[in-house]
Amino acid sequence: MYSRILYLLVLVQFRAILGKNRGDSCTTPNNEKATCTAIQDCKVIFDAIVTQNSSAINFARESQCGYDSSPLVCCGNDAYHAPTTQNSIFNIFTRLPETVTQASNLNQDVILEDFKTDALPDRTVCGLEKEAKRVIGGTVADLDEFPWMVALEFKSKFTGEDAGVRCGGSLINNRYILTAAHCILDKEFELTGVRLGDWKISTDPDCIDGVAISECSSVLRMKVKEKLPHPYYSNKAKNNDIALLRLENDIKFTDYIRPVCLPPINLPNPPPNTPLTVAGWGATENGTSSDVKLKVEVPILTNDVCNRKLSSSKPISSNQLCAGGEQGRDSCQGDSGGPLMRTYQDSRTLQSQWYQEGVVSWGVGCARAGYPAIYTRVSRYINWILNNISDNS
Repeated sequence: MYSRILYLLVLVQFRAILGKNRGDSCTTPNNEKATCTAIQDCKVIFDAIVTQNSSAINFARESQCGYDSSPLVCCGNDAYHAPTTQNSIFNIFTRLPETVTQASNLNQDVILEDFKTDALPDRTVCGLEKEAKRVIGGTVADLDEFPWMVALEFKSKFTGEDAGVRCGGSLINNRYILTAAHCILDKEFELTGVRLGDWKISTDPDCIDGVAISECSSVLRMKVKEKLPHPYYSNKAKNNDIALLRLENDIKFTDYIRPVCLPPINLPNPPPNTPLTVAGWGATENGTSSDVKLKVEVPILTNDVCNRKLSSSKPISSNQLCAGGEQGRDSCQGDSGGPLMRTYQDSRTLQSQWYQEGVVSWGVGCARAGYPAIYTRVSRYINWILNNISDNS
């Protein structure tokens, strides 16, 4: 614990200031009445700043109310600034809190900005699919649908036997894959490699015969050079369940292998009941893994509603998303590490592109009615992602 606090002191640059004492009343930067508390005892702020999110760091710095061997912060219900109420076009550049419900469809007319970095592809590359007729509401993904999907292969740590595909991931640039920390820190199985451009696990190449043409995709199998789980991943709480995989070599993008877009800080949080898409090769309703890439739509729930539904399980934090809970429609074992996605139409380019909102983390059972699944909220980890892929590119 001491090393974590020391890390946070350096990260946030708290000051040794005189001020309030522990237990004193205080007012947060959001004008909420709260209590002056040691930083390590304020879970909402502590969990937020380990993601290296700049907004959370600024909020924590502004929340400091004293110093008593460690920083004291005014500990309320939030770790981020509340959105302004001015009706301005600039409001779209602040992520809205999950409890805000808007009547308008937020995946339309959103002005999206590129990241100011060469480490991630711009919007002329990411989140795009070949133009194709999609089966709306279908469960089997098309051959070229979600070309950023990656299948992670494992072997038994005890016998060395091939364990097949046990997790998913998403390609975010020409060298890195985003996945869940629990996938690569498993006690029983060891990651052996990844499969890109895959659709049907048992065949290579994958082909779909049309009326006049046969469409095929060859699988690209690659080794992983470096595994980067989040340093504060908690297996018990399943918080910070996010990881990066650095491939041995750069890859060339094709119609079947290309990156997903990551959510910029200005992308609004999905309102409750917004349908998001999960894809992967996870368990089906009969308990077996799927040989072909599947997809399913799941509705977003607020974290408050989710915590009530999972009252006997682990409470979730603002670094997580909650979705699903409908009988037979859920992410399942094998989907872990895969992306939770939605499309946005850029009002400037009129392009529809896929953005990754979450990483499949955990759930109670599989597709059980009333029990939603939990996803790591990608937007909270953008700085951590950029710091790691920029340092190792």
